[in-house]
Amino acid sequence: MAFKSKKTKDVDSKSRNRLAVFFGIVILFFILLVIDLGDVMIFKGEKYASLAERQQTRDINIVASRGEIYDENMNPLAINEAMYTVWIRPGEVKAAEESSKSKGKKKGEKFTAEAMAETLAGIIPDTTAEDLLKIIKSDSKYTRLAKYVKEDTVNAIKEAQTDGKVKGLEITNTVRRYYPMGTLASNVIGTTNDDYVGISGLELYYDQYLTGKEGRWIKSTDVRGNDLNNGVEKYYSPQDGCSIVLTIDEVIQHFVESAVEDVYNNTDADSVMSIAMNPETGEILAMANYPDYDLNNPRVPILDKQKAELEGLESSEKVNYWNNMWRNPMINDTYEPGSPFKLLTTASALEDGLTNLSDTFVCNGGLQIYDTYLRCWKSPGSHGYETLVDGVANSCNPVFITLSQRLGISRFYNYLGLFGLTEPTGIDYPGEASPIIQNKKDAGPVGLATMSYGQGIAATPIQVMAALSSLGNDGKLMKPHLVKKLIDDEGNTVHEFKPEVVRQVVSSQTSKEICSMMENVVRRGTGADAYIPGYRIGGKTGTANQFKNGKLVENKTFSSFFAMAPMEDPKFAVLMVVNSPKGVRYGSKTAGPGVKSILSNVLDYIGIEPVYTSDEESKLASGKVTVPNLVGYSYDSAATWLSNIGLNVIECPTGSTDFNVVDQYPKPGTQVSAGNSVCLYAQ
Repeated sequence: MAFKSKKTKDVDSKSRNRLAVFFGIVILFFILLVIDLGDVMIFKGEKYASLAERQQTRDINIVASRGEIYDENMNPLAINEAMYTVWIRPGEVKAAEESSKSKGKKKGEKFTAEAMAETLAGIIPDTTAEDLLKIIKSDSKYTRLAKYVKEDTVNAIKEAQTDGKVKGLEITNTVRRYYPMGTLASNVIGTTNDDYVGISGLELYYDQYLTGKEGRWIKSTDVRGNDLNNGVEKYYSPQDGCSIVLTIDEVIQHFVESAVEDVYNNTDADSVMSIAMNPETGEILAMANYPDYDLNNPRVPILDKQKAELEGLESSEKVNYWNNMWRNPMINDTYEPGSPFKLLTTASALEDGLTNLSDTFVCNGGLQIYDTYLRCWKSPGSHGYETLVDGVANSCNPVFITLSQRLGISRFYNYLGLFGLTEPTGIDYPGEASPIIQNKKDAGPVGLATMSYGQGIAATPIQVMAALSSLGNDGKLMKPHLVKKLIDDEGNTVHEFKPEVVRQVVSSQTSKEICSMMENVVRRGTGADAYIPGYRIGGKTGTANQFKNGKLVENKTFSSFFAMAPMEDPKFAVLMVVNSPKGVRYGSKTAGPGVKSILSNVLDYIGIEPVYTSDEESKLASGKVTVPNLVGYSYDSAATWLSNIGLNVIECPTGSTDFNVVDQYPKPGTQVSAGNSVCLYAQ
């Protein structure tokens, strides 16, 4: 019988221990593995399944069609132009490169990403091979290569695909915002960004209605982005946005824009703006500012001097320049209205029984208000004795100072509120500015006096337009608005914006009396430049100094003209404001001809038939022509005007045409036969 030694027993024991430890480790590892697998499968299974699904699906947003913008006669102002988007699967391009290398083709025959980039750069406008190559070689599974591609470019890409020069591309339909009229109503309509989102104007204000709901296209793919034959595919159709129908009439907008541009060129002003509105409804028929910009190229100014200004700016400064260019100064900015405001002061005093049409005043060239002497525009001359009707026709400052004193500060401020001059109008447009009015406690007698004739108070042109238009609407203030209705893609009305009466400001009787005085202003007062035979036109001129930081700005004025017609039942109102004209600054001479041009075109367009007085008929029958006031105009502008009314021109000195008119013969207002000549004097 053999016996094991003690040494042998110790070795066996150690071996058994090692084996036990080994099996223990294996069992422990197995247990941990089971636990980890259980965690993944049970507790994290949904998470990892989702990740796996995302790795095998492609989710593409389908852009909804943005609602379009039409004028009130359904003429398109903003539409969607059919375009294409080019997508790329970089993984497929890489695979094509590797396959080309493995087949051992000659250098010129091999497919490379670099060669593909060069090919596409020669097809897709405004791209470089370098920029395209970065996208082609990106780590993205599926990404956009080019946006807003036209059909001819798409056809060229497809041809390159057929020739094997490009790989991994997919082309989808998309749209781009397009403005058929270019610059028309640019400051009103506004623009969108590259993502089809409104960033200014009505495009911004009505963005929530114009923007539709995106659709989705979900497709199963392999790791390289290739479609799987047996994969899941889901398509969710996009929902198009609503279209908007404006109150603006394209034809009237053209008339107003043409007049505004002419006034800008004739006066060398910093800018000119004009609003046309229906006093009965508050509907804005036209709104124009010049200089404007092209909606299809909104970052490039239309004037050479503006382009030069922009080019000299730093990148950060250009953003501010563009924002200012896109602003609508008729809504976003304030100005001192000047003399048209005198109509509101007069209406307030009439309404409270503090004056009447036969009331008399005395103008000695100005009035002393405490320590301040406020001059009439005619000073050092004066108007002497005059009735209220004469005072309005003469635009005599002392008359309105007197009326404001009778009203007192409390009643005056009360009427400011009633006419809507203490708060924004609420027009459907972004960024409407608030009026700037002195605190009632701080205004004092001098402040009250200057406000009576439209100085020392600032409002937006749309506020002034709404307030003045109420005087032609039986004293009812209307809320101005730019959009008439929302429609769906089939033309059905989704929502209609009806005229809204804000309040009754003055009585119908006061309204009629003011209209009568406005008509007198045009017939024989400062507004005679807007007179048109056969039409009863009322108006009021204005010239106001500009102030900055409380200080008078030299040679800076706001010259304006407000007019309505026909005064027996006003259907059309227009306000034109000329910012800092050079030379003659009176509103009658700067804005007056522009307003007359608008009225002569629009009244005929909207079907207002002329009704001639006996005196007008006799003058027409005799072939007589009224000589206009041409002082202050350039020779070219004056000559054009005379030619348009059938008169000839003689330049003095003869042969020189590069001058502004300082005098003329026959004098303004003279009746002459058609074909007669008018002498224009340079000195």
